[in-house]
Amino acid sequence: MNKAQVKKPHIVLVIARGEAIRNFVFSDFLKELNKLSTISILSSIPDGEIIDYSSPYVKQIIPLKKYKENSFVVFFREIIHTAHYRWNWTNAVKYYWHRHNKRVEGKFKEKIKLLAWRTLGLPLANKKGLHITTIIERWFSWVFRPTKDFDKLFDQIKPDIVFNCSHVHGVDADLPMKIASRMGFKTGTFIFSWDNLFTRSRIFPKYDFFFTWHNEMRSHLFKIYENEINLDDIYVTGTPQFDFHFNKRYYWDKKTLYKKMGLKISRPYILYTTGMHPVFLEEDKMVNAVIDILKRIKKSNRPYLVVRTYIKGNSNEMIALSEKYQNDDDVIFPTIMWDKNWNMPLFEDLFIYTNLLRYTSLGINAASTVSIELMIHNKPIINLGFEPPNSSLPYWTRFSQHVDYEHYRPLVKSKGVAVAKSLEELEYSINRSLNHPKYLEDYQKLFLKTLFNDSLDRFSAKRIGKILNQKAIQNEK
Repeated sequence: MNKAQVKKPHIVLVIARGEAIRNFVFSDFLKELNKLSTISILSSIPDGEIIDYSSPYVKQIIPLKKYKENSFVVFFREIIHTAHYRWNWTNAVKYYWHRHNKRVEGKFKEKIKLLAWRTLGLPLANKKGLHITTIIERWFSWVFRPTKDFDKLFDQIKPDIVFNCSHVHGVDADLPMKIASRMGFKTGTFIFSWDNLFTRSRIFPKYDFFFTWHNEMRSHLFKIYENEINLDDIYVTGTPQFDFHFNKRYYWDKKTLYKKMGLKISRPYILYTTGMHPVFLEEDKMVNAVIDILKRIKKSNRPYLVVRTYIKGNSNEMIALSEKYQNDDDVIFPTIMWDKNWNMPLFEDLFIYTNLLRYTSLGINAASTVSIELMIHNKPIINLGFEPPNSSLPYWTRFSQHVDYEHYRPLVKSKGVAVAKSLEELEYSINRSLNHPKYLEDYQKLFLKTLFNDSLDRFSAKRIGKILNQKAIQNEK
């Protein structure tokens, strides 16, 4: 039998929201996967660049419809969510706990519902209780499933693997993943971000294998779900979102970037990346403080400030600030290339973002994954460990808490970032970084090597694709 006659295994990729597009459509993942497998995509995104960039490799894109689940199942699931949060009880969870308190103020029914979740969830807030109730939730989800469309789909196409491209983006993905698992199909997922195990709630679908960024995530995932998963089924591959920073295909020369941003090539710039509103409240005041500091620098030496706002959560105050400085000679708020309808970055944004990091003189953020990306490009970094000037935020919303989140502490401890704890320290750190841009570099290299080992390069997407192909072939046999 020649190669053309060999039947390829069939892998279904589930993409419930646009955040996964960057990692698994724009990267080299589909190209790698297509070498040995037939690919179908089950997606809630019906059009746009997902079609353009997947079509050379994909057999079909199947619409992922949204179904209203049984209200009892949803209520039971919320109890387990709340119990998991209470058991996990990280700094991020404490923030969300207070945020829910705020959400139900003056809403009697919502307050009673939240109280019920917390009261009923309290005795379940332990590893054994969560394990048992998660199994029950899966059974409820199967018995009371709102549709049998997924049963029919999987029975028809008979996939060798069903893979959820982001375990956290899109609750609409959970239903088909649960049904695929219940029908006996192999399932897997990618843990989307390094903070998710600290900041997000229970993983409900039963997965046969997982992909993580690094060994610390692997160990943490196993610690949480050791009653349900085997350590050997958790693979360390790195994350495809970093692949683009190592791939010269996405490199522009400096002149191209500066022309795109409307900057003068003779001036350096500082890149400020904002956090998501309303998690980072009154950040416009922090940006304004940075602008004031820059305005005090002698004009002949003054860098631009490029403010890249968080597209999924931007405050009205930040928008007003961008309008105020619309024609300023020193401050730029570039338009983010993003499809807002589907929470999806556009392909062009990969080039813009990668090169903004490559050519910046300094990066400033509250406490973000961007810090790791700046480290990749050997850039000095300032994190913000104080409250926005003239703000009076409630204790649970304080700006300074983010550098102390559990997932972020090792980065701060590494000394690869400078944490400014006052306006004076911020100004000092800005000037120091501009005058001595390499002073954090050795700490950064050590941190990245220790955390990622050999999984920080341009091949994370290919590694995931190769493992999926191997598993699909094994499963087919």
